[in-house]
Amino acid sequence: MHTYSNTDVVMALANAPIDSRTGNKVLYGVSWVATGDSMIGSVNPDWVRRELDWFISGSNKLDDMEGPVPQLFQACAGVDNKVNSAYGHILFSTALNYPYISESLFDQVVNTFLNEGRMTRHAVAIISDRQVKHLSTYNGRNDFICTNALNFMIDEDNKLHIIAQMRSMDAVFGYRADYSMWDYLMGYVLGSLEMYYPNLTRGDITFQVANLHVYPRHFDMLANEALQINKDLNRLVLSGTGRHAL
Repeated sequence: MHTYSNTDVVMALANAPIDSRTGNKVLYGVSWVATGDSMIGSVNPDWVRRELDWFISGSNKLDDMEGPVPQLFQACAGVDNKVNSAYGHILFSTALNYPYISESLFDQVVNTFLNEGRMTRHAVAIISDRQVKHLSTYNGRNDFICTNALNFMIDEDNKLHIIAQMRSMDAVFGYRADYSMWDYLMGYVLGSLEMYYPNLTRGDITFQVANLHVYPRHFDMLANEALQINKDLNRLVLSGTGRHAL
């Protein structure tokens, strides 16, 4: 079975038509293995650090995020300065749980592996909410959660995989943010299981995205990224080491 990479997806996006309704370049039902911390452009290490600090804290309050807080986040917040897409809060806090459940969602994932074994298909973290449509505007918010669920799987080679199922993803900033969090989460789960499964190693982060898009303001970045990929592939072909080389 062919596996697609960041490079494949960038080239597909570069050739994707523009949706006349939104002005975006869009791909539907895309699945690929993440092969880097950014697909288009370069990451800002300082922002990744601040985002991960907030993610690890388990807060859903922008007041708890080290500034400057991106305008994109501020636009999502309600009158209480809280957001729905606070994935650390969803995973590590027990505030959202039913009264009779004391475990965080993260602990439930880890404990599922411990209680059911490495072959389990039940280590799933449901990130979104079945009332997400109403939650998206709660308390003045404008935040429709993009991640539906995270599936954690251990294959027969003792590799841990994360399959992130997404409702929607911006291929520029959205990808960078999600990858940094799920990459950290991969290490956290591995560390939590190390004592019980010492041979467990890092596998893949796979994204399954219903609507993957690039906004018009990033079209030039996308074109430049695709151009660089073509140049790199041509060099590999000429050197006889590329995957398309004869």
